[in-house]
Amino acid sequence: MALKSLYLLPLLVLAPAAAFAQAAPIPPNVTFAVAATMPTLKDSSRKDTFAVTLGDAQVKSQIELTCSAGHTSLLIMREDKACAVAGNGSIVNPANQALLPRTQYAGGYVVKSDGSTDGSTLSINYLALGKVPPSTAAFSGSMNLKPEITSTGAAALASTVLAKINTGGDAALIDQRVDTVDLSRLFVPSAGLPSDQGCTWSGNMVFAYQTESWFMDLTANCADKEYVLKGNMPWTDSPGVDAQTQYDLTLTLPSADATSDDALFASSDANSDLFSAADGISAQIIMKESKYVTVDIDGVPTETPSQVDASGTFTGTNVPVEVVRSLATLFGLLSSNLFGA
Repeated sequence: MALKSLYLLPLLVLAPAAAFAQAAPIPPNVTFAVAATMPTLKDSSRKDTFAVTLGDAQVKSQIELTCSAGHTSLLIMREDKACAVAGNGSIVNPANQALLPRTQYAGGYVVKSDGSTDGSTLSINYLALGKVPPSTAAFSGSMNLKPEITSTGAAALASTVLAKINTGGDAALIDQRVDTVDLSRLFVPSAGLPSDQGCTWSGNMVFAYQTESWFMDLTANCADKEYVLKGNMPWTDSPGVDAQTQYDLTLTLPSADATSDDALFASSDANSDLFSAADGISAQIIMKESKYVTVDIDGVPTETPSQVDASGTFTGTNVPVEVVRSLATLFGLLSSNLFGA
């Protein structure tokens, strides 16, 4: 009997993917945390680090980005921004909540002077687990991340945002600065479960300095199903708390009352239930800031923290956990753009 039990033990510990499907529905909630340390704001010879932690009922991951600053020295020598990516992830055994090592992140990405960024230089190694053999999956597609100039793919969205801001006011008084992120069929592979096929992301993100808000028009294709997510993520001071700010993300799926670009400008109130009705993905990310420095952003001296400790939860409403997890992973990989200057 004891010997038979030993043979059964691996089957209990390393439950096949079907066990996940037969269990209760997985809550589409993904916890998210970033510890950002950015000495390059004052010294371009140093490197920034972004320690990202992601977790849900099925997967726990830790990803670290180590980024150099893109800059020009001696007026002619151009050095591109580069981020090395490392980390690992584990699958949660539903039988006993044990963490089983599964993924290893490798590679990195380089941001060229025009913002172009190849996604295929990132990959995930999958460790053998149970009956599932080891394998490797590469990211693919590309991004355009603003290092010094506005990306071309986000020009239309930037124009829409600025036109909305200019309505009813003097355009000459409006802060026209924007940061942009373009995603061109960027494939984010599975977090380690065979049932998770990964997601391919396309679309644009624009940060308007006038309103201190990100505006997002994104499309994810996950397991041959398309999710069109549109909305915003304002950056505001946390009410009544010193040196603390927050992102309040609202991305909604198309609905009868949100079919135009007006969905980008949905308002939210940090003191109320922000995300009670719309289908889509929401999050509130609290950022504790410290070690402020003054830097030049597009010709304007700007005080910004060089240390940010951010945490929050992404929540899906009628959106599968795989989509929410993929978006949270994408935000982690874009930490330098979302939490840096």
